[in-house]
Amino acid sequence: MVRTERIEFTNGDYFNRMKKLVENDRIGEVVFCVIRPNGKIITVTCEEYPEGIYRIPSGGIGYNEDVIDALFREVKEELGIDVEIVDSIGVLKIEFCYKNQETSEYETVNFYSYLFILREIGGNLLSDALDNEISGVREVDLKGLEEIVESLNNIEGKWRDWGKFRYITSKAILNYFKKM
Repeated sequence: MVRTERIEFTNGDYFNRMKKLVENDRIGEVVFCVIRPNGKIITVTCEEYPEGIYRIPSGGIGYNEDVIDALFREVKEELGIDVEIVDSIGVLKIEFCYKNQETSEYETVNFYSYLFILREIGGNLLSDALDNEISGVREVDLKGLEEIVESLNNIEGKWRDWGKFRYITSKAILNYFKKM
């Protein structure tokens, strides 16, 4: 199932950054909600994020890369754990839109987020990670995930557009659990 979401960016620099990523580096991303053996969900933060902001982890899918291969590669790189797929919950086609202030014309870039629910089956969280991108982990229940989703939706300033983007992917994960 592919569902389309639209984000109207207010920050031209962030829009252009995402546009270049799509043109030069990736077709989209895998968004992976990992359930720990204790039943909690892994959320992550990075040093450059606004203070107190966490999200469901994700990682890029390179051109000519299989989505499932990208999923397992990204989980290992970012979290350092072994997982199994519980469910593939769909694809979000996200239309990044920006109105050029000089020309008043809209520019749109399509980005695809492939959403997965995973179960942790081994490894050592973060200590076995292949990169150091993640600076912190917070394990949450459904109520905690709701709070994280709302905090993403309410980011202001230069992180606002990024927050709206991450809100859409994290909200899709939250909605999955609410329907269960």
